[in-house]
Amino acid sequence: MAADTFHRFNERKKRKPWIHYCNEILFWILQGLIIFYILYLTNYGQIRFYIWLALIFGFAFYQALLRVWYLKVLEHLIQFSVTTWQVLRRLIQRLVIAPLSWMLKVLTYLLTLFWTAVIWVLFIPWKLLRRPLIFVWNQIKKLIPENVKKYILSFLELCSKIINNLVDIWKSIFAKRR
Repeated sequence: MAADTFHRFNERKKRKPWIHYCNEILFWILQGLIIFYILYLTNYGQIRFYIWLALIFGFAFYQALLRVWYLKVLEHLIQFSVTTWQVLRRLIQRLVIAPLSWMLKVLTYLLTLFWTAVIWVLFIPWKLLRRPLIFVWNQIKKLIPENVKKYILSFLELCSKIINNLVDIWKSIFAKRR
């Protein structure tokens, strides 16, 4: 049974010959170790003539009566396993991954909509208040003494340079790569 199962899963067409030979050698070494371990558990590893007869008769019995039945059962089990895996994969795809994907798209759309609304709400008052604020600022500027104006203007220039540098850094990080 082990040899038939091994040969069913170790198809020669899909592998290189040297990998197939290595697999064969490792399989038969493992089979020998398993048989020796079973012999060790049953009669302390003593190999007698009746043990050889039992192994040969067991192999002949399997080949004559059970092999065809076992290969059919093995094929049905393989087909059942493959079908079960495909059904589970589709079920997970449709019940878990697709809804999560859809929810992520909806969440992205809602967040985009929210931030657009926030920016629009903040932008409208700025548009409305910009001209009056500029007018007020110009009137205040006329009242400020010249020596204080120098310090305020130098501070505003510094702030403007910092903001421009930050905008340049932001653009260089998030600019479209070509």
